[in-house]
Amino acid sequence: MKKKVFVISILAVVFFIGIIGILCTNKKTKNNADNRTNSYTPNGISTFKTNEEITNPENVERSPENVNIKIDESSISPESISIMITDTNENHYGWGVEFRVQEKINGEWKELEYISDDIAWIDIAYELSTDGKLNQKLNIEKYYGKLDKGIYRIVKSVYDNGYIDIYSNEFEIR
Repeated sequence: MKKKVFVISILAVVFFIGIIGILCTNKKTKNNADNRTNSYTPNGISTFKTNEEITNPENVERSPENVNIKIDESSISPESISIMITDTNENHYGWGVEFRVQEKINGEWKELEYISDDIAWIDIAYELSTDGKLNQKLNIEKYYGKLDKGIYRIVKSVYDNGYIDIYSNEFEIR
């Protein structure tokens, strides 16, 4: 029993030392006179952003009106669908995995319910290609089950001084 308590105590000390180290590193980085963060793009080009640009995305000029989400008509199925996001803003929005599905019922858009209350999304951001486009295949069945016959649209949220929903064109499951 004493050995178990000793091991747990050692693990707790190591954990707290690690937390202190992380906090000190973050403070040192924040106070760095250079105040820049290196960001790598898929093509290997390195760009630098100031901490102000990273922590205050609302300073970035962009508009949701410059974004289009289009359904790939050849990909429509009750289980999945592919979308093409086109963002013509100079400073693109960040695009994650999360999406929602709405169904048109009696002329009104209704949010579909997830198949479980235990849904988790990976927290990852995809970069757009140089032409400002991103293809995403959405696994609808994983989150909603198979779609019934009807008219639907995809909803993606972006952060722009608060979260804003951007809607795809509608599509039909036959």
